[in-house]
Order: sequence, then C-alpha cells, then structure tokens
Amino acid sequence: MQRLIFNQGDASESRIYYCAHYLSQSLGLFAAEQLEVIFTTSESGGHTVQGGQVPAVLNRDADLTLGGPMVAMKHFQQHGAELQCFCASVAANPWFLAAAQAQPQFTLIDLRGKRVLDVGNVGTATLTFRWLLARHGLQDIELIAGSGDQARDFAAVANGEADYALHAMHMLAPAIAVGQLHSVSSLADVCGHVPWSAYIARADVLTEKASAFAAFSRAIAHALRWIAEHSAAELAEQVQPFFADYPHDALVRGLDAYQQAHVFAPGCEIPRAEFDHFTQLLGAIGWLDPSQPVPYTALVTQAGAE
Repeated sequence: MQRLIFNQGDASESRIYYCAHYLSQSLGLFAAEQLEVIFTTSESGGHTVQGGQVPAVLNRDADLTLGGPMVAMKHFQQHGAELQCFCASVAANPWFLAAAQAQPQFTLIDLRGKRVLDVGNVGTATLTFRWLLARHGLQDIELIAGSGDQARDFAAVANGEADYALHAMHMLAPAIAVGQLHSVSSLADVCGHVPWSAYIARADVLTEKASAFAAFSRAIAHALRWIAEHSAAELAEQVQPFFADYPHDALVRGLDAYQQAHVFAPGCEIPRAEFDHFTQLLGAIGWLDPSQPVPYTALVTQAGAE
C-alpha cells in the first residue's frame, strides 16, 4: 500500500467543487489503486504563493495539495519550476452571478449600469471578472467590494441595495436553496475552459513517488468520469459526509449547477490550449508578468494520464 499526504488548506478551501478526491475516497477508488491518501489541513488559508497549503508542499510536510495553477505559474515567475500541476480538477471558472429574482434570459449586457457586489473578494476571481467586463465594454458597472460579512452581503442583494452578488456557487447555493437569491449566470462559459484548479506537487516529489501519483491520478480520473455519468443527487449522497455541516438541498443544487456549467474537469489531463489560454488571461489581468513566458511543459506533468 502506497501513501500520499494531501494538505487541503484551511477549512475554507474544502469547497463542493473540490469533491473528486472525496468521491474517490467514498467509492474506494484510492483503495482499489492500493493507495492510502491522508487528508490534512493548514491553520490558515490564502490566495497567494505564501498563503494556505502551498508552504506545506514546498516544505515537504505534505506530498500534494489542490489549488489554482495560477499559484504555480506565479511561483515559476518568482522561483522557477519547483511546483507542478499533475492532475486536473476544475476546468472552468466556478464563480456565478446571483440576483434577488430569477432572470432566465440574462446576458452579461444586462449588467450595464448595475451594482455588482463582489462578496468573495478573491483576487484572481475579481480580476477575472473585471477582465470579462472590459472585454464586453461594460465599464459603467459599479463593482462593490464585499463587506466581509457574507450573510449581510447576500441580504443586501435580496433587499435591492445591490443588483447582483458575485461569488462561487459553493457559497451561493445555501442562499439559493432557501429562495433568498437566484442564480442568473455561470461565468464558466464566458471565460472559456481554463484549468482553474488542479492537484499540485513539488516536481522532485512527483519524480520520487511517481507510482503513487500515477495511482492518485487514475483514481481522480475515474471519479471525474463518475461525476459526468451520475446525477447531482447521487454525487451528493456520496460526498455529503465530507461536507457534514453543508445543507443537503444546497449541496444538490450546487453540484448540479457545477455539472450543468461543466466546471468539473472531464478527466485528469490538463490540455495545453486551456493552460495557454489561462496564462494569457492571467497576464492580461496583471496576475502574471506577460513579459515572462510560463511554459506548459515546465509546469504540467500528466501523472497517470496513460
């Protein structure tokens, strides 16, 4: 039995779109690969190379983590190819727009002149949304930073103090399930397919434990296929124990929204075209230095892709 230590970050990092490894555990897919995956956490989260679970991987306290390839890209520009993405997880932007009332015919143009409350205040998500607005010529939108109190911000949208809430469906689904808000648009389609999140490890650890990482990726690929072939209700039944405090109705709604938006990666491969599109987007929003190329071959290892 091989073993990998998986640091998931702090509690805020355990989001419902990060469920493929939980499903692998629930279905016994890791065990079938003769692999034991030990889930650990960090005391604090973060959205930069210095924050959250990344130091645990860099310090070799953990073998792998899950997060945005944008972190590995920025680390590459600062320190070289020490981190690599080896298995896909989230293949599109998981952020959504929600409003007080349903808007079945909504398009981005409907945002013109409106107030959008950026509830999450997550750096790359905010910058990506600004990129979308610029691409569609929507400079007259008032993008309001969230207060830090999610319940208060959702109430502000429900009461008409703001027109839309911008957040991940993981956070929005409980408010949607009770009718406080209504989902009006996923940002996945308008951003295009990008490797928003992937499993990440040190390059040297990937080499040292190649067989274990290949087994991990095969299990995740199996889980991702299972997600594509089953309903959100069936998926929720399998992963609910890992989200014990998350309302069941919200879990089903949230997972269904992610399935419908094709947010879950179809397999463990991280396509080069999608990686390159993401680097261009991240350069355009200022997250990456566009003058310093981020090569796919330096940062992506398809462990277990065979």
